[in-house]
Amino acid sequence: MPTLTDFVVALLQSVVELMFNFIDVALNDPLSPLLILFGSAFIVLSVGMFTYVTLGALVAELGIGVTPGSRGEPAQRE
Repeated sequence: MPTLTDFVVALLQSVVELMFNFIDVALNDPLSPLLILFGSAFIVLSVGMFTYVTLGALVAELGIGVTPGSRGEPAQRE
């Protein structure tokens, strides 16, 4: 029966193999490195923007750093 340690070792070995496979593909054709870089940039930017929007919504929902009238709530009268 595989243990957690075996799983982590197999996962790390797969990541190393994947890096070598990407290097082989990138060196196969002159346009491949450019395509890999642009694809990686699109993925990183989309994940970053999704994280930014998600954290912003969470912070707004918790009311952190929000002024009283900015969430559609009426301002307190004195």
